[in-house]
Amino acid sequence: MARRYNKMRVCTNLRAGDILPSCGARGSKELAKALRTELEKRGNFIEMETVHCLGRCHIGPTVKLLPGGPFLQGAQPDQAARMMDLLEAEDYDAAIAAFPDEPPP
Repeated sequence: MARRYNKMRVCTNLRAGDILPSCGARGSKELAKALRTELEKRGNFIEMETVHCLGRCHIGPTVKLLPGGPFLQGAQPDQAARMMDLLEAEDYDAAIAAFPDEPPP
C-alpha cells in the first residue's frame, strides 16, 4: 500500500549573522542528521532530502511532507525518534499536533 506522503524535506539554511532567524541557527542540521539516523534504522520508509529554504525561518526547524503535505515545525534532534514514530505509523494528526505550524509564543 502506498504511503500518503513519501518524501520529506528538511531546511538546513543558516543565515549569516543574528539579524534574522533561520532553521540552521535553530539546530536543523543536527535535526536532519538525527532524522537520517532514525530513517536508516527503520528501513528508509520515507525519502528525505535537505534543502536551502522552505520559507518558514521564523518558526524552524522546518520539515515539509510531500506531496502536498503539512509543515512540521520546531522539532529538535532529541525529538527525531518521536517524529519518525508518528510518520512511520502515518499518524499525521499527532505529528501536526506535536510539531505545529505556528510561531512560538
